[in-house]
Amino acid sequence: MRQTIATGRPISTAKFALKFALAAAARYNPPLMAGDEHFLAILRNRDFLKLYIGQLGSGVGDRLHQMALLGVIMAADPGREFAASGPETARLMFFGMLPVLLFSLLAVAWTDRWSRKLTMVAADSLRAAFAFCIPLIRQWDPSVRALYGVVFVMGTLATFHGPARLAGMPRIAEPRLLMAANSLSNSSGAVAGLLAIPLAGWAVQALGPNPCFVIDGFTFMFSALCIALIARSLKPEGRCGRVGVWESGRGNTLADARAGLAYTLAHREALLLVLLGALFTFVGGVLLVAVLAFATTALGLREAGVGMLISAGGLGMALGLFAVSRSERLKHAAWLPFAAQVAMGACIAAVPLTRSAWVAGLALAAVGAAAALASVPADTRVQEIVPDARRGGVFSVKQLLAAGAFLLALWVQFGSGALQTIAPGRLLTALGAVAVAGGAVLWVMHRAASRETAV
Repeated sequence: MRQTIATGRPISTAKFALKFALAAAARYNPPLMAGDEHFLAILRNRDFLKLYIGQLGSGVGDRLHQMALLGVIMAADPGREFAASGPETARLMFFGMLPVLLFSLLAVAWTDRWSRKLTMVAADSLRAAFAFCIPLIRQWDPSVRALYGVVFVMGTLATFHGPARLAGMPRIAEPRLLMAANSLSNSSGAVAGLLAIPLAGWAVQALGPNPCFVIDGFTFMFSALCIALIARSLKPEGRCGRVGVWESGRGNTLADARAGLAYTLAHREALLLVLLGALFTFVGGVLLVAVLAFATTALGLREAGVGMLISAGGLGMALGLFAVSRSERLKHAAWLPFAAQVAMGACIAAVPLTRSAWVAGLALAAVGAAAALASVPADTRVQEIVPDARRGGVFSVKQLLAAGAFLLALWVQFGSGALQTIAPGRLLTALGAVAVAGGAVLWVMHRAASRETAV
C-alpha cells in the first residue's frame, strides 16, 4: 500500500501506478506536426485517455476470447477441419448478437436515464465475472452448447455498454476533437487485433482455452477500473417526454424506449444514418466470408496469404481514420458517410477483377479506407445533431438495426443455400452492387432532406 502525499490516505499500488501512468501520458507535450494537433490534444484529455486505454485492454481480451471460443469448437471435435467450424461459429455469433435485437430498446431507456459511466463499469465488471465462470462451466460440460447461455449474457451486457460509450463521448471530448476521439475509439479494436491476434492463437494452442478466458476476465476488470477513474459525470443532461419537448422527472422504461424510437423515426437525417449503419453491417457481414472464399479458391492463398490480405483491409481502415481526423473539410461533410458507402461498394466489386494477390490487397485496402470514412463520420454526425437526452436512444436503435442486418447476413450465408451455389467472385461483384445501390439511394434521400431543411 502507498499513501498519497496530499491526503495521506492509502491507495493500492496498482491504482497508484495506473493513475501515475495516466497523468504522465496526459502531461506529455511533444512538438506538434501539422495535422497532429487533434490527435495529441484528445490524448492529453485525461478522461478520454482512461476510456481509450480501457478499450485497448478489453479489445485485447475480446480477441483472446474469440480465439478461445474457436479453440473450444475445435477441441469438441478434434478431427474437424477449420472450414467446417463455420456453422458452429455462426451459432455462437448468433447467440452473441441476439440480445441486441431483444434488449436494444431497453438500452434506450437505460442509457438516456442513468449514468453512462456507471453503466459501462457495471457491464465490464459483470462480463469479467462471466468470463471467469466459463472454465467452471466447461468442467461441468465441455461441449460448445454449454457456452450458448454465457455468450448470450455477455452479448446482453455489450448491448448496454456500446450505446453508453457512444452517447457519453460528447461529454468527454469537446466538439472540435469529437472526430479524433471517435476515430481513436473506433480504431481501438483494430489496434488490439493487430497486437493480440498473433499472440492469441499461440496462447490458445499453448495454454488451452480456459486460461485464456481467465485472462479475458482480467482485461474486463482493467477496463472497468479505467472507466471508473473518469472524472467527468456522464449522466444525461436532460430528458424528453415527447419528441422535441424537454422535461424533467422520471418516466417509465417502455415510454423512454418508445420516445427514443419515435425520435429516430421523426428525425430524417438521424434515421438515414441509422439505415446506413444497417447497410454497412450487412455488407461487412457477407464481405469477410466472401473474401476468404475468393482468396483460397481464386487466388490460391493459404493461411499466411489470407492473413496478409485481411490485414490490408485493416491497414486501409487505419489510414482512412487518420485521413478523416486530419481534414477539417471532411470532418463536417454531412454527405461523406453516404459517398463513402458508394465508394466502398465500388472497391468491393473491383476485388474479383484481378487474380493478383497484391492488386486484390490494394483493392481491399481501399475498401477498408472507405469503410472508415463511412462509419466514423456517421457516428460523429449522430453525436452532433441529436440532443444528449436522446443520443443513447438513437444509438441503441442504430445498434438494433445493425444487429438485425448482421444476423440476416449470417442466415443468408449459413441458414439458407442462397449463396452456396454462387462463385466467390460473382458474390463480391453482387455485394459491391448492393453497397453502391443502397448507399446511392440513401445519399439521394439525404440530399432531399437537406434541401427541405434549408427551405
